[in-house]
Amino acid sequence: LVETTSGRVIHVDFDCIFDKGLNLPRPEVVPFRLTPNMLDAFGPTGANGMFSSGMESSLEILRGNKDTLLSVLEPFIKDPVIDWKRHRSQQSKTASPLKNSTHEAKRSIHVIRERLSGVYNLRNPNLQKYLKHSGSGSGRASGTEDECMMEILPLSVEGQVQKLCREATKTESLVQLYVGWMPWV
Repeated sequence: LVETTSGRVIHVDFDCIFDKGLNLPRPEVVPFRLTPNMLDAFGPTGANGMFSSGMESSLEILRGNKDTLLSVLEPFIKDPVIDWKRHRSQQSKTASPLKNSTHEAKRSIHVIRERLSGVYNLRNPNLQKYLKHSGSGSGRASGTEDECMMEILPLSVEGQVQKLCREATKTESLVQLYVGWMPWV
């Protein structure tokens, strides 16, 4: 959402936080929505101007206050109101709902801890299917072991912002998203 009076970008889709968007019928496979239309709205610098500068400043503050942020999130592990595992296809039908929910909450906080440390850990559940149908080879992600290793090495703040923006604008990810909000525009 873009506020028309100031041009600020406002996040409104809180139901997709903690990677819940990956479990929708049409998974949200981008870290955030950064469509070509939005890039045009940012002006001649696109995502490389004020947008990435703002992201870098925000990420530096988040990293600097990582312990505080995580301590605020920890109580949510046992909060019965939060539905951590909604739409999780891999949830066990036999295990207790409370145990599954606690496990999912701990997993989500672990993912957040890694991201605050610079690890890019967003995984596309459609990647293998996309590669198979796009003719990109054997259905296996292209890249060497070194490239796979790069995914788990912590990035600098600037590197993480560049990676997030690059992933958010990849055509092969945008075409997999829900058609209703026209991500290719």
